[in-house]
Amino acid sequence: MEPNTKLYYDTNEVAEMVGCEPSALRFWEKKFPQLNPKRDSRNRRRYTERDIEIIRKIMHQRDKQGRTIKGTREQLRRKEEAQLLIQRLLRVRKFLTDIQEVL
Repeated sequence: MEPNTKLYYDTNEVAEMVGCEPSALRFWEKKFPQLNPKRDSRNRRRYTERDIEIIRKIMHQRDKQGRTIKGTREQLRRKEEAQLLIQRLLRVRKFLTDIQEVL
């Protein structure tokens, strides 16, 4: 399977890719701040690969783990916070190793 070369996908393409209705995508956009597709000049939604990944996470949480919208939103928020914390810790670690090398 060849990798997708498109940067942006429209609502119908994404709905077909993930197996849901376009109305579900619009609904989730309102409920999940992480899902924020760009708009083109004609105000149509344009989804990126990152947006599609978030949609798949939402669907997994809902379908496979049986979470509510509120629970899914909280879980996604926690994962984002954990990733930010890891990035900060890696920067601190690099800073400390740089200081150690200087000393």
